[in-house]
Amino acid sequence: MKFLPRSFREGGLLVWHNLLPLLWLNLIWAVLAWTLVLTGPATLASYALIATTLREDREPDLRQFLPLLLRNLLPGILWALTVVVFAFLAYSNYTFWRRVLGPFGDTVVFLLVTYLSWLFVALQPYLLEALSVERLSYIRAWRAAFLGLAQHPLSAHLYVLIPLAVLILSLLFQTFVFVILVSAALAFAAVQVRPFSPQVPPQDDLPEPSAEPSA
Repeated sequence: MKFLPRSFREGGLLVWHNLLPLLWLNLIWAVLAWTLVLTGPATLASYALIATTLREDREPDLRQFLPLLLRNLLPGILWALTVVVFAFLAYSNYTFWRRVLGPFGDTVVFLLVTYLSWLFVALQPYLLEALSVERLSYIRAWRAAFLGLAQHPLSAHLYVLIPLAVLILSLLFQTFVFVILVSAALAFAAVQVRPFSPQVPPQDDLPEPSAEPSA
């Protein structure tokens, strides 16, 4: 497993060790996401709870979710609007320029939109961390996100495979995404930014060996 990126190995370990908390957290997210308005705040609150507890190998207190939701209300709405605006601009530009530029331009525009979308997703772990954990302002959070990606370009781009897999699974199993997939993707995002820190249980002090009797 050493050939996998650190975030993949540690993300899988974090998810495996915390399946039940992530399941409950995902169900809370799913209920709030049905309102659409609370999708962004619920995502930031879920990320913050994972990053501040599970990533540090501490038991999460789901009662903290409501204060985190309220604290991330405005940043979460701004974050969700950014996602919607980016998706709209990417789709509209792709459909427009492919008609204008012809077959060759169609390929160029497709590659450009695909990479920009990949880059946008690669920025999200650092953006979520800056907004929900570091509590930076929106502009400063984007600066922090670009800085984080610049420091870890390869692993940040590889992280996109995780939400891509979540998207494919959610299309294949439409109800599965509401069980654990979103919180699992956020767990991988959290360890992409900072390593998972499992606590090593203290070992019992071994008794000192008794002195051998002298001959």
